Amino acid sequence: MKEYKCKYCGETFEKPLLLARHVRSTHKRAKTREKRGVEKEKLSDQINRTIEAIGILKGLQVSPNLSQGEKKLLQEVSQGIEELLAYTQRSK
Repeated sequence: MKEYKCKYCGETFEKPLLLARHVRSTHKRAKTREKRGVEKEKLSDQINRTIEAIGILKGLQVSPNLSQGEKKLLQEVSQGIEELLAYTQRSK
């Protein structure tokens, strides 16, 4: 009787259909889940950096060395970034 061996883990099966089912359920789906996890991690890291940038802009706004025009410009920029962040989180 012929045996079919998995190229990923070396497990043997009697029928090719069983081998194919094993590969799809164990190895291929795991790889897909891993890719999705990496993508979510990248998005999370980007959101964290954006929040940090907003905090820095808010800190600069209270600086006594800035003119009112510069403070207003920083306010507009931080508000724009906040709106983009809110839109990004809603569209997930």
